[in-house]
Amino acid sequence: MFTSRLFWKPFVYFSALIVLVGFIGGYTTSQWQKEQLTDQLKQRLRNTAISLEDVTKRSLLSGEFEDLQQVIQDIRTLTTTRITVVALDGVVYADTHKNPNKMENHANRDELIQALRNREGDSQRYSDTLNISMLYYAFRIQHQGRTLGCVRCALSTSQIDIQVASIQARIAELVFIVVITGLIVTGLVIFRMTRPVVRLIEEARELTTVQLGQTIGHGFDDEISELGRLLNELSSALADRMAQLEQNHHELLTVLEGMDEGVIAVDKNECIRFANEAVCEMFSLDLVEDQGRPIWEVIRNQMVQAIINQAKKTNAHFRGEIELLGPPTRYLALNASAIPTEDEDDFGVIIVIHDITEVRRLENLRRDFVANVSHELKTPLASIQAYAETLIDGAIEDQNNNRTFLGRIVEQSERLNMLIQDLLSIARVESNTGINEYSTVDVSDVLDRCIKYHQPRAGKKKIEINVCASNDVMIYADTEGIRQILDNLVDNAIKYTPESGTVNVGLVIHDKQVVLKVQDSGIGISEKHLQRIFERFYRVDKARSRELGGTGLGLSIVKHLVNAFDGEIDVTSILDQGTTFIVKLPLLEGMQTAVSVS
Repeated sequence: MFTSRLFWKPFVYFSALIVLVGFIGGYTTSQWQKEQLTDQLKQRLRNTAISLEDVTKRSLLSGEFEDLQQVIQDIRTLTTTRITVVALDGVVYADTHKNPNKMENHANRDELIQALRNREGDSQRYSDTLNISMLYYAFRIQHQGRTLGCVRCALSTSQIDIQVASIQARIAELVFIVVITGLIVTGLVIFRMTRPVVRLIEEARELTTVQLGQTIGHGFDDEISELGRLLNELSSALADRMAQLEQNHHELLTVLEGMDEGVIAVDKNECIRFANEAVCEMFSLDLVEDQGRPIWEVIRNQMVQAIINQAKKTNAHFRGEIELLGPPTRYLALNASAIPTEDEDDFGVIIVIHDITEVRRLENLRRDFVANVSHELKTPLASIQAYAETLIDGAIEDQNNNRTFLGRIVEQSERLNMLIQDLLSIARVESNTGINEYSTVDVSDVLDRCIKYHQPRAGKKKIEINVCASNDVMIYADTEGIRQILDNLVDNAIKYTPESGTVNVGLVIHDKQVVLKVQDSGIGISEKHLQRIFERFYRVDKARSRELGGTGLGLSIVKHLVNAFDGEIDVTSILDQGTTFIVKLPLLEGMQTAVSVS
């Protein structure tokens, strides 16, 4: 009980309140007692001052103060009261404790100022004359409307302090007793109030370890009794819910057994009983809202309804495939099977859904690749066959044209060989074979050899190649792969740049990356083609590409090689102004960062 927060929280609050009230009450009572004693002392001084009014008036009028001095000395002997007679200008004429002639002017004393203004005044302060704390009372002396001076009476406040200290000690004792008693009573009351609640909490906690549905006995006839009854009702409700959850658990185990894809289960009325997260994501379902609704209201697809009906009718597996329009478009394979329900004549259905979008995409890529390869191979083969047949039919004897035909055959053979080499290259890159001979590569050296190789062809078209490259740009990669990247980019720049154009090649180090920039002043690429130029066999202008001898695989090879080297490639282009390719590759560890590329 005494470790319960339910007990200690109210106990601490009430204890703090009791202590605060006791302190405030004691302090207030002490101050009130002090004020009462001060008022009594004030009244005593007032009575003394008023009793001296007549004798003081006579002395002030006559200027003789011997009789007055004797009278106030007698009063001092009987009452220990200090009496002072002060003229209007502050001069002291008589005093019970000091020689008036040696006393300073009293015109600035607060009680005298108040008395001259309001007939009477008082103050409490430290007396420099007697070196003690005094309570002063002054009374104005008048004669026929004219102020003559003041008579002032004073007593030491030490008596008040002694009495107040005594009273405060008694009040403190009383407050201590009251606080201790209050704490004890508060603890007992809170204990009796919280003990039944704590007991119910402990018994409710025990419900989690024993069989649900049992009732808890209680012997209270108040709100605690009502809480006990509610706890019994909660126990029964939990027992029912746990039974339902247990049943749902077994159903779910049956539905999900052996399933690793999207799963949705419907009952005999085709209402959704369960759907996993994969199905909810595929069909944008909200299981909380859609559970219990007919599946044809939620998934409006004729194939889903058809396979459910087929599975229910045949009591066997049924397969189907649907297409979900995007974006992006998705292809789903459905496998439905019936499950028995409580009514043996009706069946529920489990549908297992496989996302085969990637499979379909790969199939389409394979089909497109085969079609493109077949088409690309067919073109040079057809030319070779045509020229060869022409030669066989007699053109070989034609001295004017036979060498031309043979040159065409050689040209198409070279094109065919180049296409096959590109196909082999992209196959090796995609399978990660042939690019596993990694070593330290000086990109600037590879670039220099690449430029020398392409310089003659650029010279024929009067294309100026400008190179700005840092020395000793080292990366960890495959030398042949770097050569292919440079060859393809520079070859395309020269190929698609008209005569008298320019090709700018930059190689710098920036942010621990090697940045290769190939910029031409060629025909450019429109925005709609930029996203597809890295696809295999994709050409912006097919007729022009075939005329220039392109295979449509160069940029695809570059893309795969850059990715294989953990790099990035980007392209920007403006029609009729030129195209810029930027390749970023990781710099070999230990090299310093150079100027960034613009």
